[in-house]
Amino acid sequence: MARQALYLMVEQLQQKEQDAAKALAEVQQQLRQFEGQLQHLEEYRRSYLEQALAHGADGLKAQSFHQYQMFIQKLEQASVQQNHSIQQIRQNLSLCRKQWQEQRAKRRAMELLIEKQVAEKEKAQLKAEQKLLDEYALFAHFRNADPIN
Repeated sequence: MARQALYLMVEQLQQKEQDAAKALAEVQQQLRQFEGQLQHLEEYRRSYLEQALAHGADGLKAQSFHQYQMFIQKLEQASVQQNHSIQQIRQNLSLCRKQWQEQRAKRRAMELLIEKQVAEKEKAQLKAEQKLLDEYALFAHFRNADPIN
């Protein structure tokens, strides 16, 4: 494969790696956002529960107690749903990380192939130069040598 084609492949692989890294960063940001929302939701539930307990100490009617209880259950359900969403995002994050690592490995492998080809070409050039120098030295030696009588 021509070296120019390899360079084009490396550029394409770099772009794919950058795209995978961008997707990974977006999923990481989404995870942080969902975890933050869950934390706020749980803080709100705790605060609301404390309010219910404080009002309960003063005496609550059955209707008010039932309303507090229903709202707390809704907050708990929202927390469960948020946890489920977080688990899905973590799975997606794992997949994105794997894809990014695969793209990075492909790019690195292609770069190593190019480096190997360059090194082999340089080695062949050095060998050819050395051969020419040896031939020149041999030719110069025989040209300057005394003829055998």
